[in-house]
Amino acid sequence: MRVSFLAAKLKSIVRSPHLWIILALFIVTTISHYHELLQNVPIIDQIATSVFFGAERHTEDRLIYILIIAYAGGVFGIKVGGACLLASFLVMLSRAIFISPSLAVALLETLLAAFIGVLLLTLIRASRRIRERQGGLEIAMATLSVSEEKYHELFQNASDAIWTHDLDGRMTVANKACEKMTGYTVDELLGREVTEFLSEDALALARNVKRRLLKGEPVDERYEQRIFRRDGTEAIMELATRLITQNGQPVAFHNIARDVTEERKMRDSMRFYLQKVLVAQEEERKRIARDLHDDTSQSLLLLTHRLDAIASDPKNKLSKPVQEKLNELHSLAVETLDSLRRYAQELRPAILDDMGLIASLEWIADNLIAENGINVDVQVDMREHALPHEAQLTLFRIAQEALVNIKRHAQASEVVIRLEAAAGKLTMVITDNGKGFKVPMPLSQLGSTKKLGLLGMQERAQLLSGSLNIQSELGKGTAITVEIPLER
Repeated sequence: MRVSFLAAKLKSIVRSPHLWIILALFIVTTISHYHELLQNVPIIDQIATSVFFGAERHTEDRLIYILIIAYAGGVFGIKVGGACLLASFLVMLSRAIFISPSLAVALLETLLAAFIGVLLLTLIRASRRIRERQGGLEIAMATLSVSEEKYHELFQNASDAIWTHDLDGRMTVANKACEKMTGYTVDELLGREVTEFLSEDALALARNVKRRLLKGEPVDERYEQRIFRRDGTEAIMELATRLITQNGQPVAFHNIARDVTEERKMRDSMRFYLQKVLVAQEEERKRIARDLHDDTSQSLLLLTHRLDAIASDPKNKLSKPVQEKLNELHSLAVETLDSLRRYAQELRPAILDDMGLIASLEWIADNLIAENGINVDVQVDMREHALPHEAQLTLFRIAQEALVNIKRHAQASEVVIRLEAAAGKLTMVITDNGKGFKVPMPLSQLGSTKKLGLLGMQERAQLLSGSLNIQSELGKGTAITVEIPLER
């Protein structure tokens, strides 16, 4: 590749008329420089600068060599100019040594001419570099201008609101999306303080973000912020804020915001309806459990008593086969009654309403031990914190679903349920030593993996403004952590 490039460049130089002009000048000047040796050659003996200028020391030849060097360097570059310099120096040096009557003076003049040639080539090289840099700078400026135009177009037409405000909160730059979000024009926004759009809570959040950024703490995650529009309505935006520095000093804040007002309203509506559905579901469970206990269970209990009375009454004089059949019916009725009571308890355990969350967790733990032989340890560190019934019911259902999953899938032998209230939040952690599973990330994908029980647990936690986190590895068990704020 490089050889073909050099061949093409050499071919271009050979085809250039400048090369032949340089060669002709060099030959003529060289003949003139060695005029004394060629005096007997017709015509050529007339080619000498001494003939035209009457000079005796061939100074004009050396000046012409210098001009040839400059010409070659200017047209073809430093390499060709350097070749001319070397050739000229050898020609002048040979004359100085072998022909010139004054060797010292001739050597001095030759070296001086070579030095001037080197200086000229250096100047030519510097001039070329300056021109190249100027050309590159012009291209860069043109590219920068195009980039600025494109950036300005992208900035102005971005769907997200983008603005910059100084350290005092005055807006210095804003795009068109800010108009839609706030109701003010860009010209009206510039110079305004962002605090004009914030409530007390929103202002406290903004100050906290500002303090963290100025301390050098990263604020990579987007956060929700609420602002007041021009018409007085409230807008919810998802905001990302970055610190702008200059020479290592903070000068401004850059903000990118997306209006999520409608999305949040829809989400809140969905959560409201989900909450109502869950409340209705719990009420229906409570009604069914009460009906099973008050009606069906009483009827079955009465049936067992009558069957027992019939079987034990000697007046009936029942045959042995009939007696055995009655005993079988009695046993079946008792088993059905026990199952019915268990189902009623699972639908809506009365212990939850009567004695609260902790007693309910201990009850389902005892059932798990009795039915499956799984060792369940309930640990509580609640101190004086009292939970509203809604929170107790939600945490109970999450724990119940978790224990059902452990019983069906985990193949665990030990389970720990820990309740702890600290730092303004209530934490419930359920861990097992089972086989574990691969947790989908994010948890929003739980529905697609058909793990609807886990998804229901997450939804219940979110109804209390809480969060649910699942950590699990194959062969290393599972830990489910639920956190809810106590101020709820």
